[in-house]
Parts: sequence; structure tokens; C-alpha cells
Amino acid sequence: MDQYLIKMPTKSKNNDITEQKIPIKENTTKQNKDAKGKIATANKRKNQDTPEIIKDKENADTENPPKRRSARLTRSTQSMAEDGTPSPEKEIPEKLPFIKYRGAIKYYTESHEIAASADEVMQWVEKQTKADVVPMAFDMEWPFSFQTGPGKSSVIQICVEERCCYVYQLSKLKRIPAALVALLNHSKVRLHGVNIKADFRKLQRDFPEVAAEPLIEKCIDLGVWCNEVCETGGRWSLERLANFIAKKAMDKSKKVRMSKWHVIPLDENQLMYAAIDVYIGQVIYRDIEQREKTKLKNESEFKEQNGDAAFKAVKALGETFLAKINEVTL
Repeated sequence: MDQYLIKMPTKSKNNDITEQKIPIKENTTKQNKDAKGKIATANKRKNQDTPEIIKDKENADTENPPKRRSARLTRSTQSMAEDGTPSPEKEIPEKLPFIKYRGAIKYYTESHEIAASADEVMQWVEKQTKADVVPMAFDMEWPFSFQTGPGKSSVIQICVEERCCYVYQLSKLKRIPAALVALLNHSKVRLHGVNIKADFRKLQRDFPEVAAEPLIEKCIDLGVWCNEVCETGGRWSLERLANFIAKKAMDKSKKVRMSKWHVIPLDENQLMYAAIDVYIGQVIYRDIEQREKTKLKNESEFKEQNGDAAFKAVKALGETFLAKINEVTL
């Protein structure tokens, strides 16, 4: 290591300076330059880190904090850019009154009881001669386990009149009664619900005597229909549709929703939960149906008064025609 050291000249007793020869390698000059550069940089930093400068920096950072990129915000912004304006189902109204169902709940567990009830409903449907179709709210329940997944279809609930809901528990059945299958496939019955097509496919997997495709062809998904009539977007849940259309809140208790739907008998909370699902479905259907009639009437009247060109121009501005337009400004 001595050969890399530079010894300073020493003074003799006579105050004469005697120089000592020290061997130096060729790269010593380069190392000296690098050392000088580092020392200069350090001195410069030292000068910049004086108390006054540090205090100024802290004040500047306090007044103008650095911007931080949030991954969550970026994803949200990107989603809005891709999906467009958020649909109304994301805007959950506050302090809406809860749904209160005071109608009858007819609950059956035996095959012959379910068949007799389904036949009674079918006779009522056939008596509705003034209507071409009879809307029927449809929903299903089944047990769910995080270990084994969804269980077998356990409950079918239907509603054709808002004052009465039918709850059929299938736990004892090996086959669904033919009368209930005939009711679901009746030519005048218009089955409706939210994500109803998936329910029919599951019902077919659990009970092969039910053909899903004919039911899917004639059913109405309330969320899709709402998007068409109200010109909204996105996927709807029954709860959000109740908020948006009926201005009601639903008590979707996880304790009841994830309960043992295959156990007989169902308790009062389960029966009320099942009935409310189809009751509010029927209410939503009636409301969307009325909105569609109003919309078609307003569109027809507007075209007669202003012509197709004006109609297209107003539609391009975002008019849904759910409310009547008295004046047109183009």
C-alpha cells in the first residue's frame, strides 16, 4: 500500500526542505482528478445544504407538495374513459324507504301442493283476456358454501299480482311438477327478472326436465330493458334497479341471503326475502313498461310536429323522450 501514498516533504533541522522520491503509477493523475471532482461536488452540496437553503426548500415543499400518482385513481380514470359516463345504478340514492311487502305469501314444499298451486296460477293467467301477455316475476334461491360452491336449486318464487307471491321449495323433489313446468312455458306468460337467463340454465342443470333455451327466448332481463328504455348503461342488480326505478331500498341481509335455503321449513325472514325479490321485480316491470309507453308516445308526437330530421337532431343531443318536450331549440 505504501506505493500508492504521497508523502509530504519534511523539514530538516536546518529548515531545508528535503524532497523524497516516491514511485507513482501512471493512473495516479487520473485518480487525483477524480478525487478533486468528488471533493468539488461535495463542497457544492455542502454549500447547498446550508440552514437557510434547507428552510427555503421545506417552505416550498409545504406550499407546493409533490404530486403522487395513485394506481387506484389511474385505474378509475381509465375505466371512466373506456365506459363513458357512469350509469345511474352507481349513484345510490340516500335515505330511501325500505320495501314493505304486506301481501300474501303462499309457501309450498310438497310436489302435489306445488302442482295444484301452479295449475291455479295458470288458470288465472288464461282468464286475463284483455292482455296479450301476463308478466311474471321469477327468481330462485339455493344454498352456497365457500368450500363446495353453489348447491342445488332449492326455491323458486314467482309473482303475477303484487298482492300475492308464491314460494315453491324444491328440496324434497326429485323432479319439478309438470304443472309448474307448463306454467313457466305458457305462451301468455312473460317471465322477467335480473340475470334471469343464468337462473334458467342452473335450473336445467339441477332439473333436466326443464329446458332452459325456450324460457330464455321469451324472458326479459329487467336490467337490459331498463338500459333500452331509459337509455342508461352498465349492468344492473335488482337492488340498484329498485333504487333507480322504484325509489325503494332493499334489505339484502347477508345472513338471510347466504342462509340454508334447502332446509325445510323456511323461516319468516327467508320467506319475506324471497317474496320481496319477486314483488319488487313486478313493481319494476310495471314502471319500465309505463315509461316505455310514454317514451314511444312522446317520440311519435314529436315526429309528427317537427319531422324526422329534428327528431334525430334532438336525440343526438341526448334527449330520451321520457318527458314531453314543448319547445325545440336547434
